[in-house]
Amino acid sequence: MENFLLITIIGILLLYFFSSANVYKSLYRKVNEEKNLLEEEISKLQKIVDRYEKQAKISSNTLSNSHDNLQVARDDLQEARLENMNLRHRVDELESRNEELYAQVNTMV
Repeated sequence: MENFLLITIIGILLLYFFSSANVYKSLYRKVNEEKNLLEEEISKLQKIVDRYEKQAKISSNTLSNSHDNLQVARDDLQEARLENMNLRHRVDELESRNEELYAQVNTMV
């Protein structure tokens, strides 16, 4: 009787062990599958992040070049405005000198 009870308990423990081992194996497989899926997703997302970082660097360089070009254009425009103001002033001086000369000629005639 004692041996039968002991064998029964050992048999139940063995059944429990094997059934739980199968459950753990299936859980381990599922966890590995999820891990592999997550690693694939992480690698895809990392590629996207790298691509966007490259695009951001290119955009930053483009903006920097555009800023430099605009600065050169602003400097050229400022120089052109100054030259234009100087020329207007010179034209005004020449017109007043021309009027003076006509006035002198008219007084002589």
